[in-house]
Amino acid sequence: MNFRISITALALLLSAPMLAQQELGLNLMHHVWQSNKTNPAIVQTNSFVIGGLGIRNNLVFDGPTYNQIVTKRDGKPVIDINRFVNFLEPENTVRDDLDFSTLSAAFRIKNLTLSVGHSIKYHAFFKYPKTLPQIVWQGNAQFIGETVDLSNELQVSGYHELAFGAAYQFGNLTLGAKGKLLSGIADATTHDDHHTATLYTDPDVYQITLNGDYILQTANSIDYESYNDLDADFNFGTFTFEEFFGKNSGFAFDLGARLQLGKLDLAASLLDIGKITWDDNVTNYAATKSYQYDGLDFSQALTGENSTFGDALDTLEALFQVEKTSGAYTNKLPRKVYLSATYQLTDMWQAGAVFFNENFRGESKAALAVGVNATPFKAVNIGATYAIKENKSYDNLGLNLTLALGPLQIFGVTDNVFALVNPGDAKNFTARFGMAFLMK
Repeated sequence: MNFRISITALALLLSAPMLAQQELGLNLMHHVWQSNKTNPAIVQTNSFVIGGLGIRNNLVFDGPTYNQIVTKRDGKPVIDINRFVNFLEPENTVRDDLDFSTLSAAFRIKNLTLSVGHSIKYHAFFKYPKTLPQIVWQGNAQFIGETVDLSNELQVSGYHELAFGAAYQFGNLTLGAKGKLLSGIADATTHDDHHTATLYTDPDVYQITLNGDYILQTANSIDYESYNDLDADFNFGTFTFEEFFGKNSGFAFDLGARLQLGKLDLAASLLDIGKITWDDNVTNYAATKSYQYDGLDFSQALTGENSTFGDALDTLEALFQVEKTSGAYTNKLPRKVYLSATYQLTDMWQAGAVFFNENFRGESKAALAVGVNATPFKAVNIGATYAIKENKSYDNLGLNLTLALGPLQIFGVTDNVFALVNPGDAKNFTARFGMAFLMK
């Protein structure tokens, strides 16, 4: 893969409307079978449920929006790198989650509900300093005499999830749990203790010193030979069962509780407590040495904009030589917490509030939402939520709609409807669509 192409792809990733991967509206939709994904104690009263195909995506970022960095040149949209850098924070984080639900089922026998379900999931996390894109695109001349931080953290994981759940109702209290077998598809993860790098340009002789303590652990994902010979394949958007019973495996569990006190409904859950061990087709890349070079401009050398930089390109290839190993490693899933309360105002109207927290690679992010749902007709339920999130976004108006067509239930929910209307100005986007057959 040509390195210039990879830089362009990185720019598109960081500028896309993509921290915490919450489903606030869904957690308050207790009438929908898929709300069980946010709390295993929320189950339907139906004796038999079949959940059909569904998809959910959540993209959040704390940098510039698409419209803030894309301009027109000769009538074509182009990324303005300088504007992109100017909008960045000193530290920036990108989060993306994708969940493709294939099939699920639940059986209720008196007070006991048993369930099973399969999903294909992807998690992405990228934390980087503003100085990293500055060096790549604007060069190191602006940092002469300074030690520049190039450290970054990355985790991109894809896996199959086969979940077995049980919920039991003790009077007004329902307790639920799920055990989840995980089978890894692909992964690329920086080592928890080795993800640092610095660059120093001497103010007198312009000699560059590049220090690294950086290890990237990969499985079924990256083939790296040199800085300009890099292949990455995560099969995002491709749903296959090739790795359904693969050697890269793990386990996770969910816990939940629900207390129904007349019109008041209280719920709490702890999700995705677990990890995956990657020990098949593993390649770990370690860059842990110090390198020096006289007079290298990183921005032109990396992008190859000037053909006279042939020697510099050869030097870059030497600088980015890495040591390869194949040792197994593990990484944790993003741990999530939901706390919610709903109150049945009338036969038609219900109001509620939900608190959410996610912890992923040491990043703890929270969100709070309030919402209302109404059932104007027996076959229709419509609702709205308003959320406040930690990435300083306050325009999070969510909508949800559920249609009951006999035993078939179809629903859609988003926590930010403005992202659907104007995605170019959005800083977060969450949506899920799904269906289920509910039989008495």
